[in-house]
Amino acid sequence: MSKRKIGIPYKKERCLLSDVLPYEVPVTFSNRDFYDFVLRNRLEVNGNKVLWIKGSSVLENIIILLLGLNFEPGRITTHKKFIGEKSEDVTEYKLSMDRKGKLSDVAGFLSPFSYKISHKENEFRELCVPHPRSQLKVVDFYDRFKETILSFTKNSPFSIRAPVRIAKFYFPNDGLHAKRLSVGEEIIEESGKEYESLKSFFVYKDYSNIYKFYESYRFHRSEKKYNRLIKLDVSKCFDSIYTHSVGWALLGKETQKEVLGKVKSNFPDGFDSLMQSMNLGETNGIIIGPEFSRIFAEIILQAIDQEVERALLASKKPIYNKRDYEVFRYVDDYFVFYNNQEDKDAILEQLQHVLKKFKLHLNSAKAVDYEKPIITEITMAKDQIARLLNEKIQFKLEKEVVEGEDEDLVKGAIYVNSNRLITDFKSIIKSCDVSYKDLLNYTLAIVERKSKLLLKNYLQVSQGERSEENLTKAIIEILDFVFFIYSVSPRVNTTIRICRVLRIYTHFLRSAKFNSGLVHTVYKQIFDNTSFILEKNRAGSHTQVETLYLLVTLSELGRNYWLEAEVLSRYLGLSHSSSLPPRELNYFSIVVSLFYMKDKVRYDEIRNVITDIAISRLKKRSKTLKKDAESIMLLFDLISCPYINDTIKIDALSIFGVSSSSDAIDIINFQTPEGKPQQWFTNWLDFDLGKALDAKRSQEVY
Repeated sequence: MSKRKIGIPYKKERCLLSDVLPYEVPVTFSNRDFYDFVLRNRLEVNGNKVLWIKGSSVLENIIILLLGLNFEPGRITTHKKFIGEKSEDVTEYKLSMDRKGKLSDVAGFLSPFSYKISHKENEFRELCVPHPRSQLKVVDFYDRFKETILSFTKNSPFSIRAPVRIAKFYFPNDGLHAKRLSVGEEIIEESGKEYESLKSFFVYKDYSNIYKFYESYRFHRSEKKYNRLIKLDVSKCFDSIYTHSVGWALLGKETQKEVLGKVKSNFPDGFDSLMQSMNLGETNGIIIGPEFSRIFAEIILQAIDQEVERALLASKKPIYNKRDYEVFRYVDDYFVFYNNQEDKDAILEQLQHVLKKFKLHLNSAKAVDYEKPIITEITMAKDQIARLLNEKIQFKLEKEVVEGEDEDLVKGAIYVNSNRLITDFKSIIKSCDVSYKDLLNYTLAIVERKSKLLLKNYLQVSQGERSEENLTKAIIEILDFVFFIYSVSPRVNTTIRICRVLRIYTHFLRSAKFNSGLVHTVYKQIFDNTSFILEKNRAGSHTQVETLYLLVTLSELGRNYWLEAEVLSRYLGLSHSSSLPPRELNYFSIVVSLFYMKDKVRYDEIRNVITDIAISRLKKRSKTLKKDAESIMLLFDLISCPYINDTIKIDALSIFGVSSSSDAIDIINFQTPEGKPQQWFTNWLDFDLGKALDAKRSQEVY
């Protein structure tokens, strides 16, 4: 049966859901409610003005706070505008100086919320969430230049991940699709394929995740055709990209210098200005995390690809693409297939030369060479791990024909030995000379698939033949294995994976009405292992996102599995008994800890400390609040949090210049048209962990 696809009306704002946030954010954080608010009020940044459908004075105050604007009545006018077929009263807020010079510019350079995640051994990667006003600027830019973007991302002879068209369809998440099980869950819209929900503004060719390339026909064909492969990448690519270089890529360096600043509406200058404005005017480096940053880099790297191919053809001894060599580039990772050393040297020399023109460099120190048979260490390890898990995690079914009965008798059992799994897994890591981080996501993806399959098989066993004890023991052994491999090297993507595995079992045990003692055994296993990981990986100033997912997962277990206050305090770095100095908690840690504690009495003291930290954080930034994304998102999640009192919320609003208590109360009590409290970046009231984890499936790139 062919899958039913549904066309979606084009909404320019939908990039708020797909292209402006990093993948590695807490599971409770999203733009869904912000998106609904923007859509409902037709809120937009259009050039030098902000527009929205005229509403109450409370709405006006909220928008001014949300976008970091000034409370200046002289900037605001109202006029009629057709929205669709309806004429509406629209409020216009002027950002720039008027012709008479009476209004100064509202701060154009905004500060993103920057935070660090674990990246490589003893290395961190800094990711950014743009300011809400910057996000609306991206909406405006996409709307004006979406076709232009596509015209500049289809020209590379090397790229294997690039936008090719605007996504227009999605598939309803019906029961048919819910039954689909696979290791390689779909990550992003791909050319030629549509998926259960639309998660990217553009459709991408050819591979939505880098590991799909390793398993592709094109990779295997190149292995046969060429004798050698070298893998390398651009050193600190996004940190090194010069924002003006998008103009160099599209117009040429000299032309760009002449044009720069003269025609503000042209595409390269507009993209350059956008990237600067959201990063405090910085020209050296672009923010890391959001998809639009990858698109910016892709446009530059496609121009480099084209120049490299032309230069190799024009050399004294021409080298032909797809005859003498083949290059595949996934974002900033290069795979160069070739036959002889002379060609390789020429390719790398030319690539280095062209990259240098754009102030970029190859990370030659970390280049890896392969000779025939071309098979990477990771590929070998993945193959062995897949075989190991397929062999060791099996729910075996047997059917018996019963005389006089319409249905066969189905028996089944599963036996898993976690110690054996752990030993074999470590042996594979050692023999293939790979690291845990290279294989954790893949391994947990297989465990996730196998977990769904074994529960499905368990339900096929005839009612009187099912053994809850046998299944529980297998679940315990599987959890032992996944917690062991995860605890070695926690990363955000692997944390998301392990949370999905945990939820498969907790959701099943709740819905299948298992023996309460057996359910407790599994829950205690999850609780004990999670507590151990939280103790081992306390929220630090560098990495706070990695384990915050586990806090939210713990809260799903129920009232018997809440952390002791002292354990939570130590994890957050607040404990008096700790020999370490108190840690500075960022926005994510503050909000997720409040989400976890809810209004439980046992956490009253910690909650007070956390809210004090939040208020102190706002006060320290009192001079830069409006341009600071972290402060604005913290404010809006504080005022919508149902677990703290209004006094704290009024205090937070006063720091932002809301001096009237009645105005503050109106902002705090602001509701949606359905009469529900307005949520912003954290869904405090009806959060669904399962849906949130499923939504993350579609967004991973690496």
